[in-house]
Amino acid sequence: MRKFSLFIIIMTLLVQNVVAQDAHYWTEQYGTKSMLLSNSVVGSVSDLGAVFYNPARLGQIEKPAFVISAKVYQLSNTNFENGAGDDIDLKKSKFGGAPSLVAGTFKIKWLPEHKFAYAFLTRYTSDINFSTRSQVYGDVIESLPGEEYFSGRIELNKKVKEEWMGVSWSKSLSEKLSIGVSTFITAREQSSLIESNLQAYPEDERLEMFTQKNSYSYDQFGLLWKIGLSYQLKRMTAGITVTTPNLRLFGEGDMQYEYFSTAYESNSSVYELDTQDGLEAIHKTPWSVAVGAGFKILKGTFHVSSEYFSAVDRHTIMQSEPFTGQSTGEEKYGQLVNRLNSVFNFGVGYNINVNEKVGAYVSYSTDFSAAIPNSYGIDPREDLVYIGSTFRSDISHFGAGVILDLSWADLTLGATNASAKYAIKRPIDFPNDDASVASVDEQESQIDWSRWRFIVGISVPLFKQMADKLNL
Repeated sequence: MRKFSLFIIIMTLLVQNVVAQDAHYWTEQYGTKSMLLSNSVVGSVSDLGAVFYNPARLGQIEKPAFVISAKVYQLSNTNFENGAGDDIDLKKSKFGGAPSLVAGTFKIKWLPEHKFAYAFLTRYTSDINFSTRSQVYGDVIESLPGEEYFSGRIELNKKVKEEWMGVSWSKSLSEKLSIGVSTFITAREQSSLIESNLQAYPEDERLEMFTQKNSYSYDQFGLLWKIGLSYQLKRMTAGITVTTPNLRLFGEGDMQYEYFSTAYESNSSVYELDTQDGLEAIHKTPWSVAVGAGFKILKGTFHVSSEYFSAVDRHTIMQSEPFTGQSTGEEKYGQLVNRLNSVFNFGVGYNINVNEKVGAYVSYSTDFSAAIPNSYGIDPREDLVYIGSTFRSDISHFGAGVILDLSWADLTLGATNASAKYAIKRPIDFPNDDASVASVDEQESQIDWSRWRFIVGISVPLFKQMADKLNL
């Protein structure tokens, strides 16, 4: 069964490295117009996405609105071509709601020259549930006598969700220059479960079983700040934003490890079980600096932005106390570690006023992975060491849509697409009716991942502005 435990580890590496979007910074967009411009609005944001992109712009937006961009639907597809052997593809599709932004402005009477806003947004989200199984009859395990019934199942669940809640302040220092700061409380939840079960029933009727389960989960609450400057001319706006690392306020989690094996033939049955909770959790994030500008060209505006994210040194997010295997007497402990490269992203977009009521948008941006090359879900050099960020493929984002200026609100209709495509070594050929034994494979598997988002956004002006629109 040792050979099959190796297969399970390798299959787990395949799945974790492909689908968990936990090492990218430009995956989400905020605000109705900003979503269609693919994050290219650091210096030119014109809606309440400014609370995220550049709070200094709040001091220069003439008509801030209450923003709801919750009607966003998402279709994700992942295809592992020849992922488990020749002509054996692994596919996963998911449709549902996408992360959203809710934001609005408010006033403080004794600070009439200052502008304020609040925001609730989803910064990161990933919910993966992937499983594969095999069930055959034949000479699958060479060490067992004759032919046997064999069944195997591998399951991976990985979830990441981080919510930001904050307030923004902005003040114009002159007709051209403004400053702003956003303060966010962050709440992060992350969990992972890897479970494998193998059973073999050979001719001598001695059941062989192998079960392994590794799981962790943690929550962390913190604070961070975005500090911005914005400079505005008649036909150009420019801005810069600095984002601080997350200042941890509180974090804890749990880890669980199970390893059971009958191994009758070698007379080395294994029973190891350990569960620990209340463990300290520390998740670190990078500094970042973003710059951008918007230029009025013809009947529209050309937007360009870039952002640099610093590297994050290897650190332990969470670590269990040492434990001793009940049947083996071996001392072990679990670790969840992370380490990230520096990343430089850029985006461009263009919006044009077709007429007084219709505006059209098109955009492109990069979303490079900060995950360390050759890092996997399980570090092969160390026992029970897990990597927090694993998705190493770079993503390309495209956006397009229209905004309709209605009498009571601005209505946004559009779509965005994100995609990644690359090849990796195919880790495993599962046994099937034509193969007597599973084997490690040196061929390649083509990974195709795509995500479509369909946007119906509404920006509702504040009451006085609505009255002006309706000529009340």
